[in-house]
Amino acid sequence: MSADLRSTPREIARAGAHDVAIDWADGHRSVYPARLLRLSCRCAACVDEVSGAPLLDPVGVPEGVHPVKLALVGHYAVQPVFSDGHATGIFTFEHLRAICPCPDCASPGSR
Repeated sequence: MSADLRSTPREIARAGAHDVAIDWADGHRSVYPARLLRLSCRCAACVDEVSGAPLLDPVGVPEGVHPVKLALVGHYAVQPVFSDGHATGIFTFEHLRAICPCPDCASPGSR
């Protein structure tokens, strides 16, 4: 399967009250729990730019955090605004596909 199809979304929508679903061009569907997305942010406020070490303390992220807005960034990413006010993260489609939490993608050797 082409890497381009794996990281090309056909549709991005809310799933339930807080989660985000992406239907990919290769037919796969990813559903991201909202808190997982917030904890997966790789912006400079959440991850040290030089070392890559996490700066975000998961304890400080509310259990009910969720995106209140999703904005496309060009043809390569989405930028959520979260209910805790965080709005500087840009999630590339490649990164989102890489962190797909479904059982098939989470199994060893699937990535």
